[in-house]
Amino acid sequence: MTSFLRAPLVSSDDLLHRLRMSFPAGEVERSVTVAGVEVLGVRVPREQARAVWEEWRGRHGRTGWWPYVTLSPPGDATQWHGHAAWDAGVLGRWVGEAASQDHDARAASVLVSACRWAVEEVANVDDDFDLWRSDYDPDRLAPLLAPAVERPLQGVSQWATGTRDFFEQDWRWVNFVAARGGYEVPVLLPRVYTTWGWAGYGDRGLTPLDTSALLRRWHEQWGAELFFADGSYLELVVDRPPLDPRGAAQVAAELRAYCHDTVDDAVKTGDTMARSTMWSLWWD
Repeated sequence: MTSFLRAPLVSSDDLLHRLRMSFPAGEVERSVTVAGVEVLGVRVPREQARAVWEEWRGRHGRTGWWPYVTLSPPGDATQWHGHAAWDAGVLGRWVGEAASQDHDARAASVLVSACRWAVEEVANVDDDFDLWRSDYDPDRLAPLLAPAVERPLQGVSQWATGTRDFFEQDWRWVNFVAARGGYEVPVLLPRVYTTWGWAGYGDRGLTPLDTSALLRRWHEQWGAELFFADGSYLELVVDRPPLDPRGAAQVAAELRAYCHDTVDDAVKTGDTMARSTMWSLWWD
């Protein structure tokens, strides 16, 4: 365990033992990045992945290890050659900044930057700029949405337990990282999934610190938790999604700013995914 990491409540050896006891017939693996970030995992049937994740999410407060569902074993998460660019010094700075940054302000800056990029780079001279801005301004977007609903819409996993696209295989991995919450995982494992413009070399686009800020904001406001991460795919389980138009507009605007590949219609998203218990995102 490297010095910049928050020590979990149980050691990796202890967690490995618990996983082997809980899944005696399952494949269990442990690996470590060049920066010293340990990843443990167990392979489970696809249809059991959600239940296993829920069980171990419930234990997070007693273990300090955050679970996420993926297609690949820990070795694939840690041995990617690009990790050499993120040594302990780099990740140490990122972890420190993620813990101390004003995540609400950083999340808001992502929204502003996305709006500016859309208006200046994407919209053409014939477009209605007010309509463009409404996609990123919750106050403009809210009046366009349906009235409040009484209960959250039931979200369905497309990739963690579903078979959409390339996810028809029968097995999933539930991997574990020592973190305060799922919002720290993209900082500790910068390639756990990839967003638009993020290649890890400082190019224009979203960074792991932007992602951490947004995930932490959504965690605190809506109970959104990192559930599935693989390649350019992400799913969040949402315990308290917004039911009213203003809250749904905020979520839809922020999801559009974060992932315009998936959220190409802010009104539709505000009436559907934003008010559901599962947010599924994909970057082209």
